[in-house]
Amino acid sequence: MSHPEDARLEIELQLLNAMYPGQTHYSPKSREFKFSDDSHAALLLRLPDTYPEAASPDIVSATDAAKNDLRAHTKRAVKELGLAPGEEALDAVIATFLHVLASTTSPSPPDRDTGPTPGTDDRLNTSKTVIIWLHHLLNTNKRKLALSPPPSTPLVSGLTKPGYPGVLVYSGPASAVIEHVNTLKAQNWQAFQVRYEEQELWHFAHGTGVKEVESMSEVVKGVEREAATGKGHKEEFLKAVGIK
Repeated sequence: MSHPEDARLEIELQLLNAMYPGQTHYSPKSREFKFSDDSHAALLLRLPDTYPEAASPDIVSATDAAKNDLRAHTKRAVKELGLAPGEEALDAVIATFLHVLASTTSPSPPDRDTGPTPGTDDRLNTSKTVIIWLHHLLNTNKRKLALSPPPSTPLVSGLTKPGYPGVLVYSGPASAVIEHVNTLKAQNWQAFQVRYEEQELWHFAHGTGVKEVESMSEVVKGVEREAATGKGHKEEFLKAVGIK
């Protein structure tokens, strides 16, 4: 790569390849980036010479599996994100395209995260673990919010990793985890992807509460071996974040 900005771009491309193995392709000569999913839906972007330092990706085409044109819809959705030049944005654009794809090819499922259904206390009696992937987690207020579940959800435990990308892992009573995740969703994120969601309880190496760590390897160590049982969830975590 010959452009000064390409050192950052190369790191971003490596990360995307880990997140979406076999689904991304970049041509340095044309500076075109292509993403395709298992259904053969495809997104084609052209990266300006100054991306990511001072420009944003241009959406050349976006199609679903039936080759329907989703370019206008995708461009509008990406514009609403308010992406700022100077930041890596490919992950956010891909996530937005996938959201557009899902919203245009299948009916919206019932919202499972609105709280317990009247007349039932199932969520009070079940556990939930979620892993969330963020384009980045830098804002101090967001980091504090991620670390501090509201008083109504005191039993939520987990790990948070700021920086590029941001990663959040939460586990606890289903209703409490859902409330905390919904509180975070309400913030303005470039990308907010729930990569893992299961009705199970994880325990963490540090014990209870939510702890911030500095690197992905520390997150892996935090879920690799539970303090109480000696069991761990390393494999599930690595698959969720696209590393394995």
